[in-house]
Amino acid sequence: MEAILVKDQKAAAFVMEDGTFEGVYRITEKVCGDVEQVTGVRPKIIKWQGELQPAQVYVATLGNSEMSEAIAEEEGIELSSLCGKRECFLFQVLKNGSLLIAGSDKRGTIYGLFHISELMGVSPFVHFADVVPAPQKEIIFSEKDSMQSKEPSVKYRGFFINDEWPAFGNWTFSHYGGFTAEMYDLIFETLLRLKGNYLWPAMWTSSFSLDGPGEENARLADCYGIVMSNSHHEPCLRHSEEWDLVRGEDSVYGNEWSYLTNREGLIRYWRDGLLRSGKYENIITIGMRGERDSLMLGEDASLEQNISLLKEIITEQRKLIRECVGENEPEMLALYKEVEAYYYGDETTPGLKDWDGLDGVTLMLCEDNYGNMRTLPTEEMRSHRGGFGMYYHFDYHGSPVSYEWVNSSYLPKIWDQMTMAYDFGVRDIWIVNVGDLKFQEYPLSFFMDLAYDYEKWGSSRIHAPQDYLAYWVKREFGGWFYEAQQDAVYRIMQQYTKMNHNCKPEAMRADTYHPVHFGEADKRQKENERLEAETEKLLSSVPEEMLPAFWELVYYPAMGSANASDMQLYAGKNSFFAKMGAVCANDYAEKIKACIEKDRLLTERFHQLLDGKWDGMALSEHIGFVNWNDEECRYPLMTFIEPANKPRIFAMSEGGDVCTAGGDWTKKLIVMRQFLDPAVSEASLLLFGGSKEKVPYHIECKSPWVLPGKMQGVTDREEVLTVQIKRDEITDWENDHRTYDFEVCYEGGRIPVKILLEKDLPGCPAEAFYETDGMLSVEAEHFICNEKADAGAFYVLPEYGKTLSGVKAYPQTKTFFEMAEQIRQAPKLTYQIYVREAGEYEMICYTAPANPVCQGGSVYFGCAVNGNAPQKIEMIPDGYRSGEPSCAEWAKMVVDQIRVVRVQVTLQSGENEIGIYAGTPGFLLEKLTFVRKGKHLPESGLGLPETRRTNR
Repeated sequence: MEAILVKDQKAAAFVMEDGTFEGVYRITEKVCGDVEQVTGVRPKIIKWQGELQPAQVYVATLGNSEMSEAIAEEEGIELSSLCGKRECFLFQVLKNGSLLIAGSDKRGTIYGLFHISELMGVSPFVHFADVVPAPQKEIIFSEKDSMQSKEPSVKYRGFFINDEWPAFGNWTFSHYGGFTAEMYDLIFETLLRLKGNYLWPAMWTSSFSLDGPGEENARLADCYGIVMSNSHHEPCLRHSEEWDLVRGEDSVYGNEWSYLTNREGLIRYWRDGLLRSGKYENIITIGMRGERDSLMLGEDASLEQNISLLKEIITEQRKLIRECVGENEPEMLALYKEVEAYYYGDETTPGLKDWDGLDGVTLMLCEDNYGNMRTLPTEEMRSHRGGFGMYYHFDYHGSPVSYEWVNSSYLPKIWDQMTMAYDFGVRDIWIVNVGDLKFQEYPLSFFMDLAYDYEKWGSSRIHAPQDYLAYWVKREFGGWFYEAQQDAVYRIMQQYTKMNHNCKPEAMRADTYHPVHFGEADKRQKENERLEAETEKLLSSVPEEMLPAFWELVYYPAMGSANASDMQLYAGKNSFFAKMGAVCANDYAEKIKACIEKDRLLTERFHQLLDGKWDGMALSEHIGFVNWNDEECRYPLMTFIEPANKPRIFAMSEGGDVCTAGGDWTKKLIVMRQFLDPAVSEASLLLFGGSKEKVPYHIECKSPWVLPGKMQGVTDREEVLTVQIKRDEITDWENDHRTYDFEVCYEGGRIPVKILLEKDLPGCPAEAFYETDGMLSVEAEHFICNEKADAGAFYVLPEYGKTLSGVKAYPQTKTFFEMAEQIRQAPKLTYQIYVREAGEYEMICYTAPANPVCQGGSVYFGCAVNGNAPQKIEMIPDGYRSGEPSCAEWAKMVVDQIRVVRVQVTLQSGENEIGIYAGTPGFLLEKLTFVRKGKHLPESGLGLPETRRTNR
């Protein structure tokens, strides 16, 4: 059996009956538009005549359709499996060559209609990101396409348009005259194509229920089956901006946003909001906060006073809802910022947690605004009637640094954190702050698909982030791009999102990555060069039809991010070399200028796409934030130096930061420490010009084992001088150590260079990571043994975190031990390391940002050295307050995207085994670094890179 939708330039008609929901009819028209865009033929929509005809598409909603019952009886189809289900649809090829789409409810029917679009290769962003579907001459569905959809994993799934100025706001005013129904029609359609059903509308300067014009926004949302709600500080279907429109000394609502002094005015204000908008489908926000996202009673009020007042307010609000809207209306209380403290209370003040006044209310939990889970429902709390929601962020306007430009949310982290929320029982509402929505299409797709089908993308699928990116690339570009082009898009998306995850563009500074230590600035720049080169190369081969989509989804965010990164990397080098007096500082200043111009040009070109269709959407500031917001943000400082009037050369060992021009008075010595690693036989000495003219130099070296890359040369800017060591020929070792000297000589001075060497490591195990110069580093996935426990096991999370990957124990809801004597029962990872000297070492554990997931709880793991008694390692310091800008520990963690835990350990000379045990939820290890006491670990953004294994 097959159902022909389009063939030979003829299209099957869509059949609907009297009483069809208006929203279903509207979506049918949009799907007909999709068919036309794919095939060039637009199907007609006709009325049901009471008889089943061949080659038609029948669209029905159970409980509102005699047609579906007649078709089911004639075709022998069982519809009972749909009855009572939430948002499900049957997609059935009929025996007579027709197609039946039957929804269990309005949204189910709409999802079924958009399933046609999905099968035709139409992207959910066909309009919002201009993803043009590939043309097809015919559309035919076979019996294998027949299916019944599942119920969504999360009941309410959606996003919050927020922080909408200057980008989204300017765009919608210039194209739609404001936050109107015409604009929201595009937003609603995109949400439904993503299988979402829930929206918090823009609210900085707009009122959803007034700007349609009038109630047209709310009416249209209800027509489509979109469940509307309001943000955490907008109760009773009122919008934040509405209050300023109606308040006043002579207003019936009063003038003060204070329940203590204006109780009757606020009750009337809330009642009128419920009477106006309660006829539509909503989740009604309850509770109260201060104006403009502030405290309700101010800093001086006690916890007890706040809780008591909030109870009174909620009681009155729920009474109003019953009177004005009805019984059992969905209600939500957001436990955001200070409200969370009111919910839990403290040792002396009971909170709202056990108060029966919240029975049936969905409790909206919130991460820390930077994508890291905070308190999650305990097993006891999960029985709460009303369930739990999660408010997540891809965009944030607040301390310590706002992020509102292109996507900086990394799929592996989103997957890790949101699967944790789901596994902890947060399954009723998922809402994500997407800012302007533009440039968040990729992470939003994942967020929505994870919420819709957790069984497919959830915690049982460790490679879900990688698999999803491949799926997303194919969905958006597969109709036009060859496999090699799709692979390139995959790499570009992966690289730029990880780069922005490691440091959000707004937060990046000239010193985020050190200009010389570990060569990390050079490595970042080379990665950026590869990213930009691959993106530019791919752009040249993109079909014309897909150029706008490629620009919007890939080119602008990737190129803009790489350029913003380069700008700060050049600034770091400019500052470093200017302090040295090297002429190359001026070159880096010019490169900063070029990056600034490129940033402006990229924005201009984006705004010109499709005759300015998205003009305004790229206006968000994104460089050089010095405050939490964009106030006083600035481009990097550019320092220009005046070259010396006499010959001058500076020298520096690669990766080091000591430089000298070889003067008699300063007598600085350049030490090349790279050869302390027995595997290194070649390293680099860096030469920098400091004069107006080129300066000749020559090398003086007496050792036959030291081979400079050249013995003479001329430098005026930067030069890399390679130095080789003939390790195999050295005969004069001194207790496995050796030093050699040479000099770089020029007219202005003689630069002394000392080379330090270590001989091979005696008896070092084949898989051991060995110490060089008192330090070593191991990526978390490079354990030698992964021991499962009865309660769970560690798993490697590919590409997680700032460097290579992460390891985490599952089930992720499990606390594997509480007391130190229980540690050995937990899952264990063993790492093998080798050090030359016994003694005290600092073990630096780089872990994913983590907050306690239970009120008053902690995050910890276990550690044992060489089989000794394990220690319980607490990761959370006293006084820690997640989400509080005044907490320096939290602020540093979220900006750096890493938590650093330092543990003092005693190591023996030679081989050592380090055991890491799973502890609480939230512990996710990325890297281990060991530093011998007395040694200094150089500053850097990513820490000491992984050192070598013996056999590598």
